Amino acid sequence: MMLRWLPALAATAYVATVAALGSALVENNNWDTDASGTFTLAERLRGSGPVWVAHYGEWTTFWGLLGTRALPWHEQLWTASGYLLTLAGAALLGWATARVGGRWAGVTAGAAALVVGPFVLRSFLSIGGSHLTNPFGAVVLAAALVLLTRTSSWVPAIVSGLVAGTNAASDPLLWLAGVVPFVIAAGLLAWTTRRRDVGLRAGATLGVTVFSAIATNLVMHTLDFHVVDASTVGLDELRGLPENMLHLGRMIALLGGANYALPGPYPQEPLRAIVALLVLAAVLAPIVVAFKARRAEPMLRAYACYWALAVGLLCLVFVITPNATDLGPKSVNYLLTLAPAGAAGIALLGARSRRAQLVVAFGLAVVAAVNIAGIVGGRAEVTGVGALRKYEEPLVQLLEREGVTRGFAGFWNAQNLTWQTDLRLVVAPVSNCGAQLCPYNVFTIRSWYEPEGGPTFLLLDPTLHVIHAPPFASQAFETHRFGPLTVYLFAYDIARHIRFAPS
Repeated sequence: MMLRWLPALAATAYVATVAALGSALVENNNWDTDASGTFTLAERLRGSGPVWVAHYGEWTTFWGLLGTRALPWHEQLWTASGYLLTLAGAALLGWATARVGGRWAGVTAGAAALVVGPFVLRSFLSIGGSHLTNPFGAVVLAAALVLLTRTSSWVPAIVSGLVAGTNAASDPLLWLAGVVPFVIAAGLLAWTTRRRDVGLRAGATLGVTVFSAIATNLVMHTLDFHVVDASTVGLDELRGLPENMLHLGRMIALLGGANYALPGPYPQEPLRAIVALLVLAAVLAPIVVAFKARRAEPMLRAYACYWALAVGLLCLVFVITPNATDLGPKSVNYLLTLAPAGAAGIALLGARSRRAQLVVAFGLAVVAAVNIAGIVGGRAEVTGVGALRKYEEPLVQLLEREGVTRGFAGFWNAQNLTWQTDLRLVVAPVSNCGAQLCPYNVFTIRSWYEPEGGPTFLLLDPTLHVIHAPPFASQAFETHRFGPLTVYLFAYDIARHIRFAPS
């Protein structure tokens, strides 16, 4: 019955849509500084002094970017790398799930992991600032779990430990989304199979993971890389839990393409409710499979247990801490591992029944069709980036004509303008410090703020409410307006007005 292979067709159509619109989607996505800031820092990382990144290290991402920076076409590679990593993760997930549940399960799992909502597609298109290495690391550990009984080689155990450890150092979410579930599932597998070698190789994976995570952090801190504004995991008050649970539900729906979180909800009801329920069912599927497989053969039990724990731990931490609710819609990036987890869950749930396969196939086809329509309709485009995108061309023309190509702006205007102009303009983010300016230490290096001489500019965007004109703006030799934007041109280097925090 060919209809049961609808997931493959749905995913093919989805990926083809992304490929057809890929250039425009990536260019648009890079107006979000969270996406372009990593690229800009990697491209300009030739100065001196401390390097500052936001929230979590992204060390493996920076290694990849810096390792390919010398290539003449590295910009194109960088902007494509996020989706290439997503495709690689889906393929690896498909392989691992096929080893456990058969060919249909593998194809369905790989397909379902790709069919995400338009808002989340933006995260999948960006290698930086979106926790994208987290689901990939989780999939690597899932594959390592499968290999524990399929090979006696120690190479997969060590390689997966290195990948997991470096990525866990880069993004601590992987400890919950992958490492802890792996330890428990591998322990279950060793116990049920009564194989000492399985336990030893799983222990080796854990040991390499911990060692490489510690080593990675030590190396990066020795190189003067710092994570600023890192979230501390503190428990929320009990009265905040209902709102946090509601926010979790909205983010799960957004993950699959039902928007209850952003202005301009989509798709229209009742289709939005149908998509939300289908996505929620997919996220719960690994837990259902783990319950049903408690008397199944050992590998199925362990694999289902792994993904069920990943779902449970991520959702638990999401709810009991205030970080996600405080962040708003972008907190869906904390839940990206739910995509491969849910994909594996629905694939295993339908693996042994043709009727269940048809239900899964039609459900996935509905979600894919809705999301393809949303992507084509512009739902994956970045919004809320102020007026900069609209006035970029005349602004750049003015600055280049005046020979003022180095300047300063608020965080949401600095690195994205630098990247979108192919570094023809070099703009560093700042904030107000009384009568002076201070570095905005997110995706920056200290040397950007040291005086170099020559003319500079200061760009203000009141639509983003990030910075306002300091007193020394009166010293500008020219002032120009582009809609709500104001650009001050100075005959000297205004870096002299930048105040550094005491070390």
